[in-house]
Amino acid sequence: MNQMAMACTPEQIGVLTQQVFSGTEPGTLLQDFETLLEFIGAAGVAVSEKTQLLAQTKLPELNRLLTHPLDVKLKRPVQKSFPHINGLYLLLRSSGLSYIVPDGKKTKLMLHENVLADWKTLAPAERYFSLLQAFCYRTSEEMIGGRQSFLVPTCFYECLSFFRRELDHKIDLIAERYDPEGLRYYPGLHNLALMELFGFIEVECGPATEKETWPVATINTTAWGRTVLGYLTQHFAAMPFLEDDELDQAEPEAWESEFKKYIPDWKRSLLQVERNITETGSYILNVSLGKASCKMAVPAGISLDELAYGILDAFDFDSDHLYEFIYKNEYGVEESIAHPYADSDHEYCTEDCPVGYLPLYKGMTFIFHFDFGDDWKFKIQVEAVPPTEPDYPELTVIEKRGTPPEQYPDWEDDYEDDD
Repeated sequence: MNQMAMACTPEQIGVLTQQVFSGTEPGTLLQDFETLLEFIGAAGVAVSEKTQLLAQTKLPELNRLLTHPLDVKLKRPVQKSFPHINGLYLLLRSSGLSYIVPDGKKTKLMLHENVLADWKTLAPAERYFSLLQAFCYRTSEEMIGGRQSFLVPTCFYECLSFFRRELDHKIDLIAERYDPEGLRYYPGLHNLALMELFGFIEVECGPATEKETWPVATINTTAWGRTVLGYLTQHFAAMPFLEDDELDQAEPEAWESEFKKYIPDWKRSLLQVERNITETGSYILNVSLGKASCKMAVPAGISLDELAYGILDAFDFDSDHLYEFIYKNEYGVEESIAHPYADSDHEYCTEDCPVGYLPLYKGMTFIFHFDFGDDWKFKIQVEAVPPTEPDYPELTVIEKRGTPPEQYPDWEDDYEDDD
């Protein structure tokens, strides 16, 4: 595939070649990210089960350790009350350095040992751009309990749009009567904090209040920000306007090759966590719907279609409707794999996707969504992963509890009304 990168201007080349990378240059990103990694440590930290965000009790301590500690006066601050923590957490999840694991009745955020070991071998410039790549290609509002806009592929595009529309000059929120509340939604305070951490902007704050945890007063773009964001704004803006035959050859990542010409220390990027596809052995799944549940042994090699039919049969449902499996991937973003008639554009469908393809771990929960009209949502919890004893060569219902709800509870009433 041919690369189609714009050439940097002489001014951009000058900034790129002179930039130093350290814990505090061009911003404090690497120092604060390292603080977050040390804070999590080998033991991991508690996160909420539903949103998988940092426990409230941990936030004040982590805030004090950062280079941009905030004077938070809220009585019950949550993660989004600390924009820099929220932004760093977003980078952590999108980098592939972390994963979520159940710990008894609690849920913990852990670090991938092999990815962390690779991180430690990288030079400062390589760490910096590995995090920029994660920000650019993989960040999603879902990772921090929000909802990703269908208009932008990642959070980074919000920053590019904000730079293009708003940051051609210094923003003085007071003098220009700029609505500080609007920053919560565009580009989002966590994105603004990341722009500061990456060294793209400089932020001056006013005094904290009981409502404002990060009272931004002025925003000014740095020379580094104008160089990187200016280049990337033009680079990504050009992509939609390529002809169809050119799109087949274009690489959104081509900017990396252009930048590497002038940043010789950037040779490698962070190792990405690979999805381990399980091909043998059986999972033990607990499937529940309402007050009914069943425990079943599911071979890793059978298709999701076979699992769907097995669940429907166990709950005395027919299979005359479409369905999908909904789960969170390695980065904490929701994905789904659907019946072939429901989603023809997906790389996989339930017909050809084995159960072992899903990133399942003990304690994980995911959803079997059946009948897009009546919306039956079966909750599935992974009780054990291969290898398990005994091993089951085929899908086996081990135990049933409770009475399943009726699939068509109103049909008889409808017939009586017709009479």
